Amino acid sequence: MSNIQTSTIRVPKNVLEDIKIYCRKAGQPVGEWVEKAWNFLQKNDFDIYDTEVTPFLPVPAEVERERNQVDALCKLMSEFIISQKQAQLPEPDIIAKATEEKVRADFLEKELQQLREENKALRERYEKAHKELVRVQIEQKTLGKIKVNTDL
Repeated sequence: MSNIQTSTIRVPKNVLEDIKIYCRKAGQPVGEWVEKAWNFLQKNDFDIYDTEVTPFLPVPAEVERERNQVDALCKLMSEFIISQKQAQLPEPDIIAKATEEKVRADFLEKELQQLREENKALRERYEKAHKELVRVQIEQKTLGKIKVNTDL
């Protein structure tokens, strides 16, 4: 980089400041940073204006191994969760039988309620008839005891 001719590249001031700060931290001149950035773009066939594709960067073996482990753990967790759901849920025929029994119980409950109402109505009719019978019996006894005074 020592025999490179210098030139000026126009960039926004805030971007230039960010680049300078980065280069100071890295201990490298700005020109070297630009050169490395350009080499990186060329090496990875990275088109910054292509919005359709993202660049393919090689993934380190350790990162790939960790990713595979995470994928395997996710699959195991998924299988475990599915098995737990199946263990907790009752069989479909048990669900169907329980549903039928509930429908039958509801029907019997309605029928029982209807019979109770009919029984109540019949009890009321019985009580009224019994009261009327008692009244008539008392009236008949009273009529038999009435003496008409005909001695005048």
